[in-house]
Amino acid sequence: MKTILVPIDHTPAAEHTLAYANKLAVRWPAEVVLLYCHQPDAAAGEPAAVLLAQEQRLRGLVERLRYQQLTRQNGRRIQYRYRVLAGCLHDHVQAEAAACAADLVVMGLAHIDCGQQEAPGNHAAAITALVGCPVLVVPAGRRTLPNRLVFSADFDALNLHLLPRLSGLANAFPGPLDLVQFYPRTARPRRRQLKQALGRAAAQLTWPTITEHLVEDEAPLEGVSEYCARTLAQLLIIAPANTAQLLRYFDLCYTQTQAYHTQIPVLVLQATEQPAADTCCEHCHERLAQEATAARLAAYRAAHWV
Repeated sequence: MKTILVPIDHTPAAEHTLAYANKLAVRWPAEVVLLYCHQPDAAAGEPAAVLLAQEQRLRGLVERLRYQQLTRQNGRRIQYRYRVLAGCLHDHVQAEAAACAADLVVMGLAHIDCGQQEAPGNHAAAITALVGCPVLVVPAGRRTLPNRLVFSADFDALNLHLLPRLSGLANAFPGPLDLVQFYPRTARPRRRQLKQALGRAAAQLTWPTITEHLVEDEAPLEGVSEYCARTLAQLLIIAPANTAQLLRYFDLCYTQTQAYHTQIPVLVLQATEQPAADTCCEHCHERLAQEATAARLAAYRAAHWV
């Protein structure tokens, strides 16, 4: 059975995230694992009792939402697991995603962690860097499941090993899929090469209806937002090459101006890290991977909170 990991808090926006995950779990179908991380408070009482109270509160929210926005029959079909832990989400999400073998993480665009609110998208980008599965970032607000999808990437440089994992989500997100490759004017001589790269990517995907598009645009991010608005896309799929590129999608200027791509769910494919060339054995590769994870966590904790 498929598994959806949903990091959640008790903010109003989190209800919309859970409601979206519920609909997705019914359609796919999938089990939902709810992960709530609670910052301990010495004045609140015994930690075990506090965590138990938080779990009961979470169960009450789940029972209300599963029948409030779904039919009773569909609500009963969803299987839930609860993980209520002390500490911050970024300290636990990697291990929890691995433990439940998550196929997808569904989280809100603005998620409170450690009792502090980070700039929109920064938190989502940090969590995406910590888990190995695709991450679906859902902005606040009620919305239906998508039936029109856009996948925008640099397909000429895209690692095709990411695409089988994306194809595993085809039943969760059925509908026409547009593959969109943006390129600058200076890349006109490479149009044939880019078209071939689009074809190779399409051949790896299992959606029944796939359309390939080459679009000349000097500003790909603005271009994809306009493209999604023009085609009324309800889900944007991206495969950023690095965290900085991912953060650009959720830049404050786009969220404040309510750019179209910040108003629809964004599915992020995390690029698979390749083994370093100078690793002499699997043990060394594992050690370097752990060091890289620790470095990402350190960078996350050093981020400016607003």
